[in-house]
Amino acid sequence: MDDAERDFNAEIGRRVRAARAQAKLTQELLARKTGVTRGSITNIESGSQAPPPYRLVRLASALGVKPADLLPGLREPGHERELPDYLADTVASLTSVVERRSRDGQV
Repeated sequence: MDDAERDFNAEIGRRVRAARAQAKLTQELLARKTGVTRGSITNIESGSQAPPPYRLVRLASALGVKPADLLPGLREPGHERELPDYLADTVASLTSVVERRSRDGQV
């Protein structure tokens, strides 16, 4: 894992932790709502584990936020270009899936 990926994962973790605090959920309750272990939530919040896109969507739903709110670099159009290519591709892919599901009323 390079520095850019480590920073990206750490920022996701900070955003998940902040959203969880705002929703007044414990790690255990968030884990139950999303079908993962509390250890996974701990790892995500610490930045040592990046949630795959489907889990990120589940987390956002349980936290009452949009998936994009948990991802760095999506608040400003074009900002994802500042990410390394492999992370920008992942962000763009997730954004596409979320937008399609939103249009279809699935998110």
